[in-house]
Amino acid sequence: MTEFPFNPPPTSFVQWTDAQRAANLEATMAAAPDPSRLWVFAAGSLIWDPRFEPLEARTAFLEDYQRAFCFWTVRARGSFERPGLGLALEPGGTCAGVVFEIPQEGRADILDALWRREMSGGVYVPTWMPARTDAGPVSALGFVSNRAHRNYAGILPRDQSARIIANALGSMGTCHEYVALLADALDRHGLEDPDTQELHRLVQHYLAAES
Repeated sequence: MTEFPFNPPPTSFVQWTDAQRAANLEATMAAAPDPSRLWVFAAGSLIWDPRFEPLEARTAFLEDYQRAFCFWTVRARGSFERPGLGLALEPGGTCAGVVFEIPQEGRADILDALWRREMSGGVYVPTWMPARTDAGPVSALGFVSNRAHRNYAGILPRDQSARIIANALGSMGTCHEYVALLADALDRHGLEDPDTQELHRLVQHYLAAES
């Protein structure tokens, strides 16, 4: 039986209304340091599936945030019976990823789709943060963990995270597939993340042990 040493998985869904999403989007855009050029920082699935054609894409680095599987997912890559762990940015450390510049044409539709994808239940706090790129610094929008959310799991030990991810299954598939896609995307972009690579190795170890 799996034990959950930090915050346990939720027992119900959190679903934001259209009005909540719209208000959050409006407040986030009002705080944009440079509204003429909007960048979004991709730490997870946005890297390989941004779902819009960016004006420009660059590898980028955050100095004050790290990639972490720190919230419960009980819908997309997990369920109430087999909960998974979702990815967010956590304060502290560093993070290598990709920044995409959102074009002016169709911007409203792109942002609406992004908010429907990332902010369906409010597990993130959209945050403007400095990102370092080879072509110079940019201010990018990142999705930071909402520690007040009922789905927030906390920073679990890597071994515990790997066991949970190896067992998780949701409407969009397995959680371990997500980790494999992330590891592959980071490798294709030449981005080093030893923690993610080690997590992927451990997940594969537990999958092999169960087969």
